[in-house]
Amino acid sequence: MKRILVLFFWIAGILFPMGWFIQVSPVGYRLFNNLFSPQWMHVAMHTFLFAVLAALLMLNLYGRLAGMRAVWVVLALVFTAALLQEGIQLLSEQRVLHGDTFFDIGVDMVGGLLTVLGFSKVSGRRNSRQTHPATK
Repeated sequence: MKRILVLFFWIAGILFPMGWFIQVSPVGYRLFNNLFSPQWMHVAMHTFLFAVLAALLMLNLYGRLAGMRAVWVVLALVFTAALLQEGIQLLSEQRVLHGDTFFDIGVDMVGGLLTVLGFSKVSGRRNSRQTHPATK
């Protein structure tokens, strides 16, 4: 139950319209711009947010779904969250679709993909050790 709650709050945090928040809060505007105005920091935060999302999804779904099926479901959910996050951001800031939106979605997917691949590799090693007692 705790894993589901953490996942729920993480998704809520990702989907929260920060563009709206910085419009209504001068302190939030300064803080947000100081932290995230460098492009590398923006990329790092998007990667981090969606890497953690993928990890939380894998922890909740891996074992309930067969190996590769879990991977595809998690990647589809990460992609859906990335689309929703960018869509909410566009609506809250009343902007139109542009290249930065697609770049952010791509970065989100890289974060999710790296986590899923890492998780699959680690759990694959763990499964091979359990099936081959000589490797212990």
